[in-house]
Amino acid sequence: MNKPTALPVSAAVVLPLFLVAQVAGSQITTPVMEVVKAEDIEVREMRDGRVTQRISAATVGLIKVEWPAGTSTTAHNHANELVLHVLEGRLRAYSSGEEFVAEAGDVIVIPAWVDHRYEALEDSVTVEAAGPP
Repeated sequence: MNKPTALPVSAAVVLPLFLVAQVAGSQITTPVMEVVKAEDIEVREMRDGRVTQRISAATVGLIKVEWPAGTSTTAHNHANELVLHVLEGRLRAYSSGEEFVAEAGDVIVIPAWVDHRYEALEDSVTVEAAGPP
């Protein structure tokens, strides 16, 4: 009876498989929680007078906006939905031919691609949850 013979494995087959396994393994990361101090978030002064700070995760961002009284934005829309929480002050929000006044504690929900704009009726602070930049 003949003994089975081992088939030689070519280095041309093994080496590419080894390299693919190494690269694929280096792509896997374990998610970890991160704490970012407010003073470490970049402050941006917008042309219209607003002051913003944005922190972004993989799929959502959080934006703090300070609105001096009288500040207004132009009509615009976003590819992602937006949830805006008025922490202080009052904003007038315009969308779809309607206007709304939002006061401290109110939340505005704006679906993706819906045109909207704001006007600060008094000094105001908002926090927005938005899609990635």
